[in-house]
Amino acid sequence: MALKIERFASVLGAEATGIDLRAPIDAGTAAEIIAAWRQNLVLVFRNQTIDDAGLLAFAKSLGDLDLAPALDSKKAHVAAFPEIAVVSNVIENGEPIGGLGSGDLAWHSDMTFQEEPPVGCVLNARETPAGGGFTWFTSLRAATAALPQTLRAQIADRKILHDHSTTSAGTLRHGVVPSADPETRPGARHKLIWTHPSWQEDFLLLGRRFNAHVVGLQTGESEALLDALWAHATNPAFAMRHEWRPGDVVLWDNLLTMHRRDSFDSNARRVLHRAQIRRLNPQWRAAA
Repeated sequence: MALKIERFASVLGAEATGIDLRAPIDAGTAAEIIAAWRQNLVLVFRNQTIDDAGLLAFAKSLGDLDLAPALDSKKAHVAAFPEIAVVSNVIENGEPIGGLGSGDLAWHSDMTFQEEPPVGCVLNARETPAGGGFTWFTSLRAATAALPQTLRAQIADRKILHDHSTTSAGTLRHGVVPSADPETRPGARHKLIWTHPSWQEDFLLLGRRFNAHVVGLQTGESEALLDALWAHATNPAFAMRHEWRPGDVVLWDNLLTMHRRDSFDSNARRVLHRAQIRRLNPQWRAAA
């Protein structure tokens, strides 16, 4: 059965069917996935009975991977697979098996505090709660295209501090000393209008709101500008909601989207395994 892409009604997102991600991905199929990923930004593969080795093989067919980032748990990754992070609220033997708990997570892109943020993420649902823990995505491609000229003029050639102090759950990262001074906060300073390293298109790169600061502006000016940008970028017209089911594998463009999570019952189990794509494989970058 050939790969089939069915676009959602929203401005981003599509479901990919006709593929078993446990099987090796040949070059032709990988090229189709890359093209659909580029166009739709979020791809949903349902009913995948994939293990960690298969999840890594799929992610590696697309690009170079990072090691699992440190979340807010000592068990940030699968022991046998250091590239796979565990996102979970489950406690076993008094210790969390993963990170990020059960609370809501604010709009963000992952790891943009790095000089070279990852281009993509792959998340596989193992256990999901009923009626909660949904993930929302917003298209920064659509938000950039619709950016009012007044806002575009205000951010021309300006940079934003992508703070490294906290996780998307709001917890302080291990070993980080917080600073009230935006000039001394840890993190990268990226142009607000950035060029995507894979697709070579310009877009609005925001990262996460907490502790963000527009370089060179007074605090009040920076806050007002960032509030306006976030309000624009998170307009529901640019967004989609993914309702997780066990067996889902979701691939998304980490730079041209932001995502957030709804909270869920802390007594319910939610377990997802995540791989992070640093950059596309050279043949896909060339094809883009």
